[in-house]
Amino acid sequence: MMKKLNFIYLGLLAFSAISCSKKAEVAYIDKDRKAIVSTDGQAFKKVLVQGAGKDVTYQGFSFDTQNSIIYFGRVNPGFLVSEGFGLNKNYVLKLVPGKKYTVYIYTDPKDAAAYPIHFKTDYNNNIITETGDNN
Repeated sequence: MMKKLNFIYLGLLAFSAISCSKKAEVAYIDKDRKAIVSTDGQAFKKVLVQGAGKDVTYQGFSFDTQNSIIYFGRVNPGFLVSEGFGLNKNYVLKLVPGKKYTVYIYTDPKDAAAYPIHFKTDYNNNIITETGDNN
């Protein structure tokens, strides 16, 4: 009986370790284009950008490939954007120099779980990703 319990315990432990391993990357920050880019080319459904005292939500209403990228500093067609109350199709999120940001990618807009991406801007308003790579 004890061997059976140990086997079950080890099986659950292995399953837990596998399920808690790093999630697959769903998006990244492109420093050159100043944009959030979908890694698989799929359109974003819901994206929340927090930083510089703002919470900005991008809600995709068009699910074609043009919605697989969200640019900072310009209008993003195919998204309804809200900062606080109200929706805006022509919203432009301008990054602020010297601030930290977190982007939350929701693969299912009704889901509470999101894929986070952290980055910051330097004092010249260049994007610096957490890993220091060029993505």
